[in-house]
Amino acid sequence: MKRFVAFTAAVLSLVAAALASAQTYPTKPVHLIVAAAAGGSTDILGRLISARLGERLGQPFVVENRGGGGGSVAADFVSKQPADGYTLMMTNDQLVVQAATATASPSSKFNYDAIKDFTPIGILGRGPVVLGVHPSVPAKTVKELVALVKSQPKKWAFSSCGNGTVLHLAGELLNLAAGIDMAHVAYRGCTPAMLDAVSGQVPIFFTVLNNAVQFEKSGKVRVLGVASLTRLASMPNLPTIAESGFPGYDAYPWFGVVGPAGMPRDIVALLSSELAAAVGAPEMNKRLRGMFMEPATATPEAFAELMRSDLARWSRVVRDAKIHVD
Repeated sequence: MKRFVAFTAAVLSLVAAALASAQTYPTKPVHLIVAAAAGGSTDILGRLISARLGERLGQPFVVENRGGGGGSVAADFVSKQPADGYTLMMTNDQLVVQAATATASPSSKFNYDAIKDFTPIGILGRGPVVLGVHPSVPAKTVKELVALVKSQPKKWAFSSCGNGTVLHLAGELLNLAAGIDMAHVAYRGCTPAMLDAVSGQVPIFFTVLNNAVQFEKSGKVRVLGVASLTRLASMPNLPTIAESGFPGYDAYPWFGVVGPAGMPRDIVALLSSELAAAVGAPEMNKRLRGMFMEPATATPEAFAELMRSDLARWSRVVRDAKIHVD
């Protein structure tokens, strides 16, 4: 009985400590490491959410940009920080895409595990990927484009914003799903890729919606489909690639917040709740849609499953398409 009483007291003490940590967190500034250089979507989202969390939780959330290596510089740093909730990372799906492509790149050796070394907290939005063509391409739909490519093997190529990015893998996923063989033309950034798409130099492209929408409106490119499982609320007339004859086709990037592995559950729950509330706020919703992003939330558990499923899917694509990143 004495042992039982002592055990019960110990458990109650731990519960009390956990509740106390949730009630007092944060007691000092929190550092939000942004896995990108200043100015891009990941950075903008990081600054928006930092301001919101700082106001709500009563301590500054200090943004620190650690760009480089497609996000690996920031990820390596954060994975090695104390799991006390005072160092977080604003990142995107490139965290798991890099892990998937690492086996295809002898030079990509990361000192962290994209799944085991991080605590998923929540997502803020999804950045739609679209498939488009130059107006000179005689295809008005995804099905017509696939038929065209099949009828002229080895003639067609698609561009992306970079080797080993989700945009690159989206094109390879279509190759596999449709049984076609478009070559990949990698650019160092989305701007030069879109400029060559607009000029017709590489007339088929995968890019994020934000990069294509202005050219679509001016008639300089034609967007054929979105790489999500459901149509976008902002563009309900744009078909998905999945519904265009390729069920299950999914290449839908996310933007989210993670921390080092082993963060206290109560702190994770608090931060996840605040992220979801921020996404639901009208002003944040408006900002996200203004960036041509779809607002989205996920519990820590759902976010963890999303990361695992993305890693599994992209690892299969890398293997089956025999991708070589270097």
